[in-house]
Amino acid sequence: MHQLKKVFFKLAVFYSETIKSRIIIDQGTKISSKAQLKTVNGGQIFIGKYCSVHDYVQILTYGGTITIGDHCSVNPFCVLYGHGNLKIGNAVRIATSCVIIPSNHNFDDISKPIYLQGNSSQGIHIEDDVWIGAGTKILDGVTIGRGSVIGAGSVVTKDIAELTVAAGNPARFLRRRGDKKNKRI
Repeated sequence: MHQLKKVFFKLAVFYSETIKSRIIIDQGTKISSKAQLKTVNGGQIFIGKYCSVHDYVQILTYGGTITIGDHCSVNPFCVLYGHGNLKIGNAVRIATSCVIIPSNHNFDDISKPIYLQGNSSQGIHIEDDVWIGAGTKILDGVTIGRGSVIGAGSVVTKDIAELTVAAGNPARFLRRRGDKKNKRI
């Protein structure tokens, strides 16, 4: 029985070290005990300094890498997947119930069920100083430029230029940040 405890302890230490190398959280970052950070089919999660990940957030790699910069917040009920890699810059605010998934199902072969056709993954890049409004969906292959604001409930299907205010389904350009003209959205 004593030998079994030793083996179990060695496995637990190995598992712990493996998890630590796959999920790296920098100083000052707070992760809710109700959030789920998990490497699925490989991949890694890196979260920078002084971030906050709130209740019921799911950050799951699905074989890709998820990188979140410094001073970011991910609010309750957000889902962030890693499939084709997800890179989030510094000082990014992600409001409640956002879904960010860098992957798509293939579906062109009508002789096969969709779930048997695999996925395609290009990745998503969210640059520094971005605010993503509540309930926004960000789809694979998108880059959101530095300093942009995405309105609540938007579906982002194409790149958003830096310093842009965009909203809608699909998200479209509303105005450029800093323009004195058309201050109201």
